[in-house]
Amino acid sequence: MTDLFPPIATTPSLFAEAPLSLVRVIDTETAGQRLEEDAVIEIGSVDLDLATGDISNPMQSFCDPAGVLINPHARKVHRITDEMLAGAPAFAAAAVPFRSAPVFAAQRAEFDRSRLRFAGRWLCTHKLALRAFPNLKAHGLQSLVKYVPLDLSAVEPLLAGLAPHRALYDAVCTAVLMRAITAVLMPRCHDLADFLDRAERASREPTLLARLRFGRHKGVAITQVPDDYLDWLTREPGMDADAVFTARHHLKLRGIRGARALPVRV
Repeated sequence: MTDLFPPIATTPSLFAEAPLSLVRVIDTETAGQRLEEDAVIEIGSVDLDLATGDISNPMQSFCDPAGVLINPHARKVHRITDEMLAGAPAFAAAAVPFRSAPVFAAQRAEFDRSRLRFAGRWLCTHKLALRAFPNLKAHGLQSLVKYVPLDLSAVEPLLAGLAPHRALYDAVCTAVLMRAITAVLMPRCHDLADFLDRAERASREPTLLARLRFGRHKGVAITQVPDDYLDWLTREPGMDADAVFTARHHLKLRGIRGARALPVRV
């Protein structure tokens, strides 16, 4: 487990303040278009105290898509109708209450961050779950609820009247997931600041896969993939960045030389 959530070399500061333990766990539903053409149509969030595990302050809001058409495939997933969006505030106004947090977490943080464009630190629960629970069959949000498994009984009042793939429902489930991830990974860290630093770095890096998603070893636990195949992945031009990052990580663990560092995504 330590190898999946390694420490970070840091220089202690005489003026460093203790980090806030509150993380805003957030989810968005969108029109389902390409990034440059997309529109956020619903935002939901709750606050998670990493120190106590308390989940509080549920917020949700529809957003006016400003003329962007909702992709039929996206609508089948979230089931948000044009009638439901009638009279919704513009995104800029709807987003104001959600912005005031130093740390955000989301199941696919790269997606939500690119749509919301909120400043602050971002944690990706999908990438962190792969490090905390690498042996599960799948790491989508509802799969994690099933296979970790996550106990949602304490947050049933927050989920009442909601459905999966709606912003607040998914934000609540993601908060319970983040709490479970913290319970597994925090004991590996010196303190909360160390945990947040490691979690933020893991969230910026490519995904550390538990299984390859293609090829002759598709679906096989990465620990069982032969050295020569991992080495081939690192050398093949145009290879998927997550696969290359994962291959280099595991070659390094196995003591195989020549695994060069992959640039971190910003």
